[in-house]
Amino acid sequence: MSNNSDFSQGNIFSLILKFSIPAAASLLIAALYNIVDRIFVGNFSGNTALAALSICFPLSFLMIAFGLMCSAGGSTLFTLFRGKQEEKKANSAFSSAFILILIFELFLTIILLLFSDTFLTIFGVTETTYDLAMQYYKIVSFGCVFQGLTLVYCDFVRVCGKPITGMMVTGIGAITNIILDALFVAGFNWGVKGAALATVIGQIISALYGTYLLFGNKTLVKISRAIIKLDKNISIKIIKCGFAFWIAQIAMGFISLVYNSQLGKYGGDIAISVYAVIASIMTFVIMPASGISQGIQPLIGYNYSAGNGNRVKRIFWLGTVLSVAITTLIWGITELWPDMIIRMFGGEPKLLQIGVSALRMNFMIAPVLGFVMLATTFFQSIGKPAQSSIITLVRQVAALIPLIYILPYYFQMQGIFLAQPVSDFIATVLSIIFIIKEFKEIKEIEEIKEIEEIKELEEIKE
Repeated sequence: MSNNSDFSQGNIFSLILKFSIPAAASLLIAALYNIVDRIFVGNFSGNTALAALSICFPLSFLMIAFGLMCSAGGSTLFTLFRGKQEEKKANSAFSSAFILILIFELFLTIILLLFSDTFLTIFGVTETTYDLAMQYYKIVSFGCVFQGLTLVYCDFVRVCGKPITGMMVTGIGAITNIILDALFVAGFNWGVKGAALATVIGQIISALYGTYLLFGNKTLVKISRAIIKLDKNISIKIIKCGFAFWIAQIAMGFISLVYNSQLGKYGGDIAISVYAVIASIMTFVIMPASGISQGIQPLIGYNYSAGNGNRVKRIFWLGTVLSVAITTLIWGITELWPDMIIRMFGGEPKLLQIGVSALRMNFMIAPVLGFVMLATTFFQSIGKPAQSSIITLVRQVAALIPLIYILPYYFQMQGIFLAQPVSDFIATVLSIIFIIKEFKEIKEIEEIKEIEEIKELEEIKE
């Protein structure tokens, strides 16, 4: 085993930085697909086109949901198996994740194209945005498989001890997307059609590069005909371990439907456009926390399966401090200069008028997400997805949805943007309870382990 893949040794802070920085960059790059599309469309095609992209926002969550479930679940098992020195099972974790993502994403593509009108209606399309939304929707639907493969490849390359190379898997596609957005949207004036084409082409490039790395034996994953099959037991474990991420994405997609419906009711297309901007900015605010949580995932999983409980706790708390500190810094920028940030997506007076106050309210307690996201990933990393799923469901569904409907009765449209911080606070309290309970169990295991070691030493002396 190489030093790059043995996570039980080395300085914890250095390891967290080594894996978290590329992971955060990978997530940021992946997010740029939607964000860059919105920036170009908002500036060169107007608010109606921007609202059309916002209407299609749930589509990206559907695509990413299955990708993250297979990538997070598969890479977690890969790390846990490696911690136990079970290399054959680790390789099977990749092959099963690979086959699962092909099945899920191909099925999703077919369903999306067959029921395009139904999905757009569910997404809350309006009469003014229908044609533009349909253009974007149909083209982007063809990118499901490539998006899913990119996520799987990126995670497996990263947990193989090559975080920077993993970042490049998504990076090469995002750079392609940005260049093509400038060419298609700004240069050729193709509007949402150009943005959609740029997105899919970027996804294809990323998937091709990832295929070269994994199937070219450039990582710790060893590909052979014998392992390229769907292992039933491992596949079930992949789905269980990654289910919290699936829930998170599906919930976010569903939440965007609720937001679009309520904002359309209280503020029309301009309010929907504001939500598109806020959702994009939220990506930047929580990106460090997402990156650190993904960065510590292989470190926690490996050490937990190897029985290094104290090291697991140190990794988590150091990661939490780092995550909250960086998230607080970025949150401060959004609170101090919201108008400057919103102007990136277009400078129309109505967008600024609604957007500045909405942005500040929505991000009121955003720094706590640095802890919540690490807590969610922590439980997924140690093979206990139930706690992760509960935290995610409470934050994204059980608490948030009722608040989106209840708060507007008291605060009008502003109440819709207040729902998220209230929900985040509830999720924070729940996360603290779960973490304290889990750490107590780890401490008890460590104490039992120490007692057994003392007994063994005494037996040897005798």
